[in-house]
Amino acid sequence: MDQRLLNSFVVLAEELHFIRASERLRITQSALSQQIAKLEHELDVQLFDRTRRRVALTDAGQSLLEEGSVALKQLTLAVDMAKRAAQGRVGRLTIGFADAAALNVLPTLTSEFARLFPEVNIILHEMISADQVEALRAGRIQIAFLRPVFDEEDFETALLLREPYVVAISATHRLAASKAIRLADLCDEGLITTQRIKARYVQGNFQPYLKRAGIQLKTVQEVNELHAILGLVAGGLGIAFFPRSITKLQLEGVVYKALHLDETPMAEMLIAKRSDDRTATALRFMEMAKKFYRPPR
Repeated sequence: MDQRLLNSFVVLAEELHFIRASERLRITQSALSQQIAKLEHELDVQLFDRTRRRVALTDAGQSLLEEGSVALKQLTLAVDMAKRAAQGRVGRLTIGFADAAALNVLPTLTSEFARLFPEVNIILHEMISADQVEALRAGRIQIAFLRPVFDEEDFETALLLREPYVVAISATHRLAASKAIRLADLCDEGLITTQRIKARYVQGNFQPYLKRAGIQLKTVQEVNELHAILGLVAGGLGIAFFPRSITKLQLEGVVYKALHLDETPMAEMLIAKRSDDRTATALRFMEMAKKFYRPPR
C-alpha cells in the first residue's frame, strides 16, 4: 500500500472534514478526494460515507484507521531508527580489549561514548591481543584495544598510550625499600608471567634490555589472570613486569617499583578497526578516541 495514500486516509479519518484534512496535508481538496478514491479502488472497499453535509467512516474505514495508524507509527519509527543508525546514534558496538586496557583507556572512552550515544549498545569482550586481531578480521568485534603484535595494512590504528614498565615484588622482598630498581638487581629472581602467547609482547620488549644488563630471568610460573600473578608475587614466589597502569591495582603484600628509565621499554596500547568497516558506530568511536588521546610528538 502506498504510504502517501494511507497517510491521507488517516488524516481525513481523524478530521472527518475535507477542508481541514487537505489543509493539514497541504494539498487541494480535489487531490485529497482523488487519493481517497484511488485507495478505495485498490482495496475494493468503501472507506467513507460522504454527503454534502458530513463525512463518516464505514466499518471498513474504522478498521483501517485502527490498523493503519499503528502501521504509520511503526513505519515512521523504523525510518527514524534507520536514519539514526546510519548516523551512529543507535545500534551496537562490539569491542575487544586486552586486560590492561581496563586499567587505563577503556573506561574513559566507553563511558564517554555511552554518554554521547546512550542508545548504542556497547558489548565488551576481554581477549588477548593476538585473538583480537583474528576477531577483527572475522568481524566478531569492530574495535580492538590491543598491543602492537601485528603488522596488518588492512587495519586502521591509532596509538592511545605509551607508558614505562614497573616491577611487582613482594612487600617483604629485599628490594622493597628501593626507590628504583636496576635489572641487574633482579638477576637471581624467578619471573612470574602470563602463558607464552600472551607473554610474547612483554618478553619481546624486555629481551634487549635484559641482554644489555647481562642477565636472563627464569620463568617459574605461567598464569593468565592479573590477580593470580599478583597473588603469587605477594606470596614471594617471584617477580612480574607490568605496564605502569597496574599500580591502580593495590593488593596487600605487593609493592610496585620503578625501573631505571634507561632500563625499561615502553608499553603501547593501540586502538584498531578494520579499514573496510564503515559502520557509523565504529567510525564515531575511532574519531572520539583519537581526539581523547593525542600522544606527544
